[in-house]
Amino acid sequence: MMRESGRIRSAGWHKSRSALALVVALSLGLGLLLAQNFAAESPPSSEGAKIFAQQCAGCHGADAHGTDHGPPLAGVGRLRGRSISWFREVIHKGIPSEGMPAFNLPPKELDALAALVHSLNSPAAESTVPGDRVAGEEYFFGKGRCASCHMVYGRGEATAPDLSDVASEMTVDEIRGSLLQPSAHVTPGYELVTVHLRDGKTLQGFARARTNFEIVVQDLKGQFHFLQANDISAVSE
Repeated sequence: MMRESGRIRSAGWHKSRSALALVVALSLGLGLLLAQNFAAESPPSSEGAKIFAQQCAGCHGADAHGTDHGPPLAGVGRLRGRSISWFREVIHKGIPSEGMPAFNLPPKELDALAALVHSLNSPAAESTVPGDRVAGEEYFFGKGRCASCHMVYGRGEATAPDLSDVASEMTVDEIRGSLLQPSAHVTPGYELVTVHLRDGKTLQGFARARTNFEIVVQDLKGQFHFLQANDISAVSE
């Protein structure tokens, strides 16, 4: 049993190291803009990027994040999990009811374009990301101080969201966006608040739960405080 448990932990740690390399490579800005990814992809995806620029960018945007004429095609939740063959069929037949025309492209071009759009919605764990894994790990647990708030497979602090499965839950583009604009989307339960108490003290932390009668705050050291409404003078966010 202990041997099996150790094997599971080892497998999890290898996965976590991949997640760390991904997160830190993105935080260091190592050429992961979508357009830069297009140019650095393997030949099929590179071909798909060229076709996308010619056939799709006019409506869906050069970065696939959408325009007034067409919806985004990158990091879209409802597209995650769709197969390459599904994308190929949609591209080939179009969606007339939504104004998308059919594209009668040669089979190889259809395959390349479908593979590209599929990759834009695949979990980061399935993507190839440049970067130094060892340097990423050192940065995460060292100079970057990421682990002072975040945990990865039991290492670090649990003050902020656990990042153990981030590479399986988010795309490369979504992770990069979260690093560049961390307040754009806050995980429920991690809203940072400052509670002003009637005795003159203040407490800053995450609002884990709220009712009309109390608020549960986890401070930046990880301790929980159960505060009654009649002890609070104000809460600012």
